[in-house]
Amino acid sequence: MNVLHLQYGSSSSGNYTITLHELMLANGINSSVLSLFSNFIPKDPSIKWLGKIPNFKAGIDFKIQKYLNRKNHVEYGDFSYPIFGSDISNHVSVSSADVIYVHWILNGFLNLKSLSRLAELGKPMVFVLHDMWTFTGGCHHSFSCEKFTASCGNCPVLDGQKEKDRSYKLFKRKEKFFLNKPHLYFVAPSEWMLDRAKASNLLKGKDIRNIFNSVSEHIKEKKGRSGKFIPIGYSKRIIGFGANDLMSPYKGFTFLLEALQILNRTEGLEDCEVLVFGGNVPMNVTQAIPFKVNFTGFLTSEHDINEAFNSMDVFIIPSLADNLPTTVLESLKCGVPVVGFQTGGIPEIIDHLKNGYLVPKYDAQGLAEGILYCLNSKIRGYLKSEFASSTIIKGHKSLLSQILSKAL
Repeated sequence: MNVLHLQYGSSSSGNYTITLHELMLANGINSSVLSLFSNFIPKDPSIKWLGKIPNFKAGIDFKIQKYLNRKNHVEYGDFSYPIFGSDISNHVSVSSADVIYVHWILNGFLNLKSLSRLAELGKPMVFVLHDMWTFTGGCHHSFSCEKFTASCGNCPVLDGQKEKDRSYKLFKRKEKFFLNKPHLYFVAPSEWMLDRAKASNLLKGKDIRNIFNSVSEHIKEKKGRSGKFIPIGYSKRIIGFGANDLMSPYKGFTFLLEALQILNRTEGLEDCEVLVFGGNVPMNVTQAIPFKVNFTGFLTSEHDINEAFNSMDVFIIPSLADNLPTTVLESLKCGVPVVGFQTGGIPEIIDHLKNGYLVPKYDAQGLAEGILYCLNSKIRGYLKSEFASSTIIKGHKSLLSQILSKAL
């Protein structure tokens, strides 16, 4: 069986796409990846990209999205109403595929028209729900809004002043796309996302199942620091935090900052420093952190990801909206405990007081207490058995077997 993964690029959900792709290859499944961008590291002949013209169109789409979203309420995060998309229905990678996995395909890679062209081929398509966009009118996370359970419109992201706004139009277009297509399947990487997807009107009656994300086999616990980000033998205790966009309204950086300011008034933490990875970090933000900051920039390779997490004593994830964060899985696999809000699928990964510390959302004081607990109790991070690669591939093999039996 030939499986093709469609993925925008290597950041965020792209890391997991490659992990799943490699896991399938290692377990006898002929897997390949088709991406909009060629930014996957290392280069791999089984990973192909579309080329310059689709990239140029995606750049135009990005500018259009930015213009359309100029008046959005930023506290709700991303909203995507795809205009441009590449028709890949005749691409050689698609032609040779038996099953198509659809990961994160926005920002000018695919739109509903190009997805429809793919669906018309009749090949089974598996949508991996990295966020909620697949079953909403355009938001990537709905927060407290439940309109996606019926029909979108008057969208709070778009000001909520117009019934037939872009969210209404996109929702109706998705209704047509999902209608009478029994060859579409949906994988939710967390139980939380599974519940959200099952509650949606768009996916009512669809085949939706939970298969957790796994972590690359190259991410593992090491003895001591290597010196890449933190010097070898350095005795300071390191508090870690990171995201692709640190200033995203999803990531809750202001709550981490408040927690660090609380800790700065606590005795016995003079030996602590902060390690930050990711992008979009204004200078005034790093200056507001009351501890010495070690900034790594983007972590562009598994080696750097491994080095960063193995440099930490505790990792903090104050996300206000999230699914099943790869960073939490990576931290725990490196033996580093995690302190996080009870958001999305995070409580499914963390065993409170065992491999980390769970905090009610918006509670900066609780974050500070969790950091103190993890630093002083010397608990270790670990991945629960349900996140083992063997368990994950078993779930995907079961799905592919079901798909194959229907095709016969």
